[in-house]
Amino acid sequence: MEAEKTIVQETRNNPKRNSKWMPVEVMQFMTHNSLSLYKKKGSHAPLDKLVAYEKSEKLNPYKKGVVFVSPCKADLAEGKGIVVTSYETLHEKVLELSHWTPNTYRGGTYYNFKKRHIKGHTRENLKQINVIGFDIDTKNVDLYALYLGCEELGLPRLNLLLETPRGFQAFFVLDTPFYINNNKEYKSLRVAERLSDNIRKALSKYVSVDTGCVPFGFYRIPREDNTLDFYDEPASTSQLLKWSKQYEEQNKRASLHVIYDKNAGAFDQTSSDWYHALIRATDIQKGHHGASRNNAILTLAIANYASGKPLEEAYDELDQFNSNLEQPLSKNEFERILKSAYSGKYKGAKRTYVEGLLELWTDGQAQFSGREGWYKFKKPREERVRSHYEEREEDILAYLETHTSPEMAFLEGSLKMLAETFGMAVSSLKEVLKRSKKIIKRSIGQGRAAVTKVASRSMLFKRLLLLGLVTGFLL
Repeated sequence: MEAEKTIVQETRNNPKRNSKWMPVEVMQFMTHNSLSLYKKKGSHAPLDKLVAYEKSEKLNPYKKGVVFVSPCKADLAEGKGIVVTSYETLHEKVLELSHWTPNTYRGGTYYNFKKRHIKGHTRENLKQINVIGFDIDTKNVDLYALYLGCEELGLPRLNLLLETPRGFQAFFVLDTPFYINNNKEYKSLRVAERLSDNIRKALSKYVSVDTGCVPFGFYRIPREDNTLDFYDEPASTSQLLKWSKQYEEQNKRASLHVIYDKNAGAFDQTSSDWYHALIRATDIQKGHHGASRNNAILTLAIANYASGKPLEEAYDELDQFNSNLEQPLSKNEFERILKSAYSGKYKGAKRTYVEGLLELWTDGQAQFSGREGWYKFKKPREERVRSHYEEREEDILAYLETHTSPEMAFLEGSLKMLAETFGMAVSSLKEVLKRSKKIIKRSIGQGRAAVTKVASRSMLFKRLLLLGLVTGFLL
């Protein structure tokens, strides 16, 4: 192990070094020392260190592997790259490289050595899986939501966050790699792929994670100019597997308890007079409690979902509606609301919100028709004595996500008004606010004149970021 640290120790002593870490140190940590320390030929290390290292390797029962690297994305698209066997090579060439495979392969070669067409980076040739990585293909993302999502889901802290030209890449470094072999038809590989899939699906509810990318392929190589966050305590593999199992069980239970309304398709809300009246309105503005642009788009989207309209069809129609508004929402905000409407949380458009929108933004001729439906699937709430407090909390958080913003993080009013807004009894609201760790409550005044302000922790943090009161989170 002493010999393994030589490259890192030497770079630490480099007077030009201006960071707490060096790229080769990060890569050595990510790959679990699964490459040779020195080049087999042409090493610049002193002879005595090379001899000592070769002696130590003869006693090592584990064979070293390789990683594949490429100088740019264009070369990578053409299958061009280099097979790297040592950390010394990575250290020398890191500034010339853009991509690499942080998961180690048994070996590699070239289809065409002269043109550097690499061969061997196939899933069956993987030696060990060292990291679970994923892409975020947009810069328009709240990075704090990524870390908050890990915390709320029970996932460990991310080990590495890289910035890419189009977005970000994040990694969990496993404390125990998945060692790949063909026993039981590559069972360990299938388990790792399943874990990766579950992590990406879970985090996609917080940020725009690419759930369709190849889990163990090429990623951006870590360098000082693209590393935003590095944490050198690896994630527990056993705990991640336990989490993955629980995540699948929870999703399975959720799907088994979904009971769709037999009459869900009996009435097409998108053909109603109120829907047509509302979708023709173009002067809907922001800032109106319960009747803003956000609420209008959410209500129309829920009507599409409840009527069985495909997401693509709803997107096209409501995108046109949003474009016709005098003050349209941003594309990101529009897509977030549409995603929420199609998440399965809501059964149909809620009468009180439809009537509020019609009264404020139309001539008032159209009236609400259809079934009251703004509640979650599973067993209808009117058939239950009382809803679970966890469901009530989810309702409030969903509402706050849609109706608050970093500029206006709090929703305020009397407890009675807030309870009516959330569709629950005052006693239920009090209990939810008392139990919840995700909702912040502030009270101003006493008695009938008291005003209660509520906000989600995530939105409140976004406000603090906006005001510049939270700094240095990632660095």
